Amino acid sequence: MIKSYSVGDDVDAWCTKCKLELGHTIVAMVENLPKKVECNTCHGKHNYKLRPATRTTAKKTTRKRITPEGTYNEHLARLTGGASFNTKSYSINSDFAKDDIIEHSKFGTGIVLSIIQPKKIEVIFKEGPKLLAQNL
Repeated sequence: MIKSYSVGDDVDAWCTKCKLELGHTIVAMVENLPKKVECNTCHGKHNYKLRPATRTTAKKTTRKRITPEGTYNEHLARLTGGASFNTKSYSINSDFAKDDIIEHSKFGTGIVLSIIQPKKIEVIFKEGPKLLAQNL
């Protein structure tokens, strides 16, 4: 036997705010079934649900984590091909180009990733990327 509903009738439904099955008033219908309901307890309006949605456990994918050191080593290998390389000493007054390999007194060996502005460069070190000044 199929129960017939109409707007304004009371119905038991899962309240998404209260997180309980409570009495609700039907607010909207679609094809003789409740679509929207209003909780008689908290007065929250939401879609009609008989029970809470069950969570399905998604299969965890194994992602390759990109670490600053990993990207640093990738850039270095791309530029040098595993061969020895010449480094420029970093100075705030020097001018650097993309893919220059620099030696910084605090951060060590780094690779210029991009020229942000005429006076700023982005350099990747083993610890991660840094913004450095140039041409001052």
